[in-house]
Amino acid sequence: MKHDLGYRVLPWLLVLNCSLFFALVFCAEAGGSAWWKERPLRIYHPNMREAEADNFDVKRFIADCKSLHAEAIVFSTGGIYAFYQTQIPHQVKSPRIKNRDLLKEVVEEARANGIKVIARFDFSKARLDLFDSHPEWFYPAKDGKPRKARDDLYRTTMLGGYQNEEFAIPVLREVLSRYDVDGFHLNAPGFWGAVFDEATIRRYSIPTAGEAQRRWRQERLADQMKKYRRIIQQGNPDALFMAEINSPESPGWGTSRGFNHELLAEGYTNLLSTSGKPGDEDFYRLRWWAALTADWSHASKSETSGLPLVNLKVGYHKGKLSLKPVAEYAFYCYQAIAHNAGIKAPTYGLPCNMPDPRTLSMIAEPFQFMERFEPYLTSAEPIAPVALIWPAGVDGDEGGWRDEMLGLYRAMVSRHILFEIVLPHRIGKDLARRYQTIILPSATVLDDSRIASLIAFVKTGGRLVLTDAVGDKPMPAAFTRFLGGQWPAKFTKIAYAVSHPSSQSQLPGPVMLSGRIRHVVAPKNSRVWYYSSPTPGGSHVPELFPVIEKGDLAVLYSTKIEKGEVVYFAGGLGTMMWKNDLADYSTILEKMIYPDSSELRPLTTDAPSTVNVTAFRIKSGITIHLVNGTGKTPLDRVVPVGPIRIRLHGTTAKRVKLYAPGGKSVLAESHSRPGYTEVIIPKLKAYCLVVEEN
Repeated sequence: MKHDLGYRVLPWLLVLNCSLFFALVFCAEAGGSAWWKERPLRIYHPNMREAEADNFDVKRFIADCKSLHAEAIVFSTGGIYAFYQTQIPHQVKSPRIKNRDLLKEVVEEARANGIKVIARFDFSKARLDLFDSHPEWFYPAKDGKPRKARDDLYRTTMLGGYQNEEFAIPVLREVLSRYDVDGFHLNAPGFWGAVFDEATIRRYSIPTAGEAQRRWRQERLADQMKKYRRIIQQGNPDALFMAEINSPESPGWGTSRGFNHELLAEGYTNLLSTSGKPGDEDFYRLRWWAALTADWSHASKSETSGLPLVNLKVGYHKGKLSLKPVAEYAFYCYQAIAHNAGIKAPTYGLPCNMPDPRTLSMIAEPFQFMERFEPYLTSAEPIAPVALIWPAGVDGDEGGWRDEMLGLYRAMVSRHILFEIVLPHRIGKDLARRYQTIILPSATVLDDSRIASLIAFVKTGGRLVLTDAVGDKPMPAAFTRFLGGQWPAKFTKIAYAVSHPSSQSQLPGPVMLSGRIRHVVAPKNSRVWYYSSPTPGGSHVPELFPVIEKGDLAVLYSTKIEKGEVVYFAGGLGTMMWKNDLADYSTILEKMIYPDSSELRPLTTDAPSTVNVTAFRIKSGITIHLVNGTGKTPLDRVVPVGPIRIRLHGTTAKRVKLYAPGGKSVLAESHSRPGYTEVIIPKLKAYCLVVEEN
């Protein structure tokens, strides 16, 4: 069976292109050729404070936005305060604008300068004076009073009329009928709680069981957003619609608000997830949060969705009003670009009022690069012959999957493996045409039909890397019959694993283990890579370290099944990676994916693990993105690395160019050989785009 780039990747791209064609046909009736669909967007959001509307200088504002190379701006429009001449009851016109219509002025000036305007609304909060006449608009606390948000504003509920026909929808229709805006941004969406009184439960048939109610909240929110989108696109079929939701680094936020990214992708034209604000521990464990955010959004997006947007706040993770180091902010931006996502860059106030003069330049640099090289970023299809099946949503940690998946993701990025995230229920029957290898953290996340698809994938020549992250659940019977061997319902904790003398070459020697290991009797035709060790670990290790003995339990083995192969690890390898981050773990995973020859990989490189590498097919050839995260955390300056060699297998390039922010294009040193093209990057600073023209 062939594994070269042409055989494995090109048919996969044909499948994607067919899907893309039908998606475009569908979207042609409702914004299919819209400006937000096929390329990473450059959106600036100044988050205007109400006081800044006083004596607002529209010409200067638009000139400042244009200097950032933003193609669209988010302008505060309505909800709590209106910055236009509204006629909707209960929407208070800001006294700061007096008789002016700021929205009209901004739209006209932006249009004259080639900038699109996205109207921002906030329907999540309302003033207390509305509570007496409309208590059903508010989300109550346990004492029956409205739940306070901030200052004199209180939380509203989606179940009441405020976010529906009595207020929000008339506001949207008013703006659509009077102003030529290009999109809508909803601030603070979500179901702000899960505590309902008996009358509300009966009225809306709300489930009371935890999991059922969580799903109900997610579906209710998604339906609300789909309703908004229908109304918006009835008025303007090409309008963008987005709202800020969580990313994988903040699952608690998603759980508390009822976010389900896949459901919301049907409502929003572009998934917008906030990234770059992890907690202290996660901040040092993983430097690729923006990349993961983009990858997860791609996995969740629908056929009617445009490319994801990563919301990158200027505020450092310690506080909104303090600036990120400039290099750190650029680092997040380049991750988004390298993972085929757009950027929404918010600031806390108008550009002319930014206290730090570096603020605007740190936004302008990536925006200018995206604008200049937009043809290389448009309609880009990822080269990803490896699929990472991700069982849980970013909105929570159901089933304890978070550590396992973050560990696997971090290891694959550090080893420059080209892959994409796939949701379990999206596993189809064309797997062998799309992927060389599928990584599955546990067979227990699949139903019978998906298990059948994976079995067919292996039998036709695919490689399945299977870990056992949730070892307390029985392996599905269909899988045990397929894998062979014996699967007793028994688990144990083991301190070490010892490599078999005849196992894969270049595997680490004894490795430390943590967590539970499933007892498995490997099939007779399997090749054992690691055995358990009876040598105790932890506090039992004596001062004189003993010889680590080999036991009889197979911890890691591979089995050839018809044309394909299954590699099985009897525990949570990703969880071990996430908690301990030992290089041996990443080496083992890399060998599980690519055991024998680097020729199976579409791309190989000697770049250090602190460099993220992604690759895409475009009309004129192939693009490769390199993002450099070498340096202290957070980055105050990037440490340049190089020279870096990249081999792209299965291609022969006519010429190769290098593009870096702030610099001119450079014709790269490259060598075309039978079966591959080698490119040499003399020095990588913050980011580089490699374009191989075929």
